[in-house]
Parts: sequence; structure tokens; C-alpha cells
Amino acid sequence: MNRKYMDLSLKQATNHLARLVSLGSFLKGNTVTMKRTCGNRNCKCVKLGEKHISMYLAKKQDNTTKMIYVPKVLEEEISAKVKAYHKIKELVDKISELNYSELEAKKKGDVKKDNKLLQ
Repeated sequence: MNRKYMDLSLKQATNHLARLVSLGSFLKGNTVTMKRTCGNRNCKCVKLGEKHISMYLAKKQDNTTKMIYVPKVLEEEISAKVKAYHKIKELVDKISELNYSELEAKKKGDVKKDNKLLQ
């Protein structure tokens, strides 16, 4: 796709998407915070009912949701990667909508051959 002839908002969205994807640092899924007991009979989670809070990465696999434990030291990194994936998904949806709009304009004859909208 030649970005030279793109609408400004489409150009910005594709540039942002290209930057995010080129980093390759994203994870499909969602972060989930859970409260659980550890199983140690002498722990406060059993004695006082104060459960441990931990993060998990939820992802769909073979029509089931898999939960992957995220250690405390990786929580920030994993959250950023999941957030990047959701941003990529949002940008793909935006680009698609802009292209649908362009298609509708072309169908009405409001677009020149070189893809620039007529004023």
C-alpha cells in the first residue's frame, strides 16, 4: 500500500500499527488478578482468610481458556505486552473502518484514480 496517497488519519494509524508490530513485543490474551490460598496450613491465607493476590494471563486455546501464572517480577512486562496487543487490535479495527469509508466513497464516485478524495 502506497502511504503517499493515504488519508492523514489512515496514514497515522498504519504508521502506529507498523511500529507496534515491528517491536514484536505483544501477547494475545488478558491479565486476570485472582485471590487464592496457597495450601500451607500455617499461612495467613488459611488462618486469617487473607488470600494471596496473583496475576494470571488468560488465553484462548482449543476453545478453552488457559490460565498461565505470572510471577510478580514479570507482571509489569506482561501487562505492557497485553496492552500492546489490544492497541494493535484497536488500530486494525480503525484502519479497517477507514478503508470501508474509502470504499463507500469510491462507490459513490467521490474519489479520483490516485485515491485522493475530491474536495
